[in-house]
Amino acid sequence: MPGSATVTVTDKGRRHVRRIVDIYLRITDRLAGAAAALAMLLVAAMICTVLYEITARHVFNAPTIWAFDVGYMLNGSLFMLGAAYTLRQDAHVRIDFVLERLPRRLCDAMQAAFYLLVFAPVLGLATAFAIGRARRAFERGTLENASAWEPLVWPFLAALSLGMTLLVLQTVAEGLRHLLALTGTPAPARDR
Repeated sequence: MPGSATVTVTDKGRRHVRRIVDIYLRITDRLAGAAAALAMLLVAAMICTVLYEITARHVFNAPTIWAFDVGYMLNGSLFMLGAAYTLRQDAHVRIDFVLERLPRRLCDAMQAAFYLLVFAPVLGLATAFAIGRARRAFERGTLENASAWEPLVWPFLAALSLGMTLLVLQTVAEGLRHLLALTGTPAPARDR
């Protein structure tokens, strides 16, 4: 029967696509977790930087010229590196009093549309711009001229670009999770 062969191919195709989506979700979740672990290390580095500056300034009367730059670069980096994990945990601040009153399927449809059709493309464009800026800063050896220290700025811009890239990937993953919920098939469990 020609119809039954078509159904089998379609079922195989669906299973194959679902397997790819599941792998994408697992990899993206793990990358977000790894970036969050790196962000935690940056918190420790920022604390050490601030403590060193306080001690140097107030105990030895010898303030550093680099603590401000290192502090804001670490802070911005850890913020962006933790953004994908925060999205994965559904912990971003949002006003969801409207979504709470909607039927679950409509809510999933709205969130899938927002993540995949609005947020991911806009964030993708911003990420492409950030990556280009980091690349140019690396090629030109651009210095941060807001302080006397004038450090290279590309490591900071590269960390921001990495965080933004991971956030785009996680945004797509969350959109796919909502699409899966619409089809009635659960997404794979998130790594904790």
